[in-house]
Amino acid sequence: MKKIAPVLWLFMISCQSWDRSAGLTLYNKSAKTIYYWASCDTTYANVKIDENSLLPGDSVMPYLLYGPEGKGPDKNTWVNAINNGDDSALHIFCLYVDFVNDPNPRDSLFNLIIQRKDFSVDSLNKLNWKIDCY
Repeated sequence: MKKIAPVLWLFMISCQSWDRSAGLTLYNKSAKTIYYWASCDTTYANVKIDENSLLPGDSVMPYLLYGPEGKGPDKNTWVNAINNGDDSALHIFCLYVDFVNDPNPRDSLFNLIIQRKDFSVDSLNKLNWKIDCY
């Protein structure tokens, strides 16, 4: 098993790339910790919130993880991936937990608030690839 892991890791790295070239920046201008997910897929099915947190007042430049969908006529892999998506849009999911008036948030009722923002390449260019979450 120890011999297979490095080979598998090399295979995965050769098939996918990480890219920040578009300069996409997400800003959290709220007083809440927000979880974010950037995707070219319109569904919530693949959203992962465990590692993509954005503290109040912070910003982040998320990576685009791409494979063949990042290849295409444009020099920018983000643009190619967005245009190859199921509806030619980048979807930014911003999530936060709103606790329902309970002094003990560890054992509490809560609402999960999910906001999905959809952006075409043209709208991202107009925003200079800078997006406010909440």
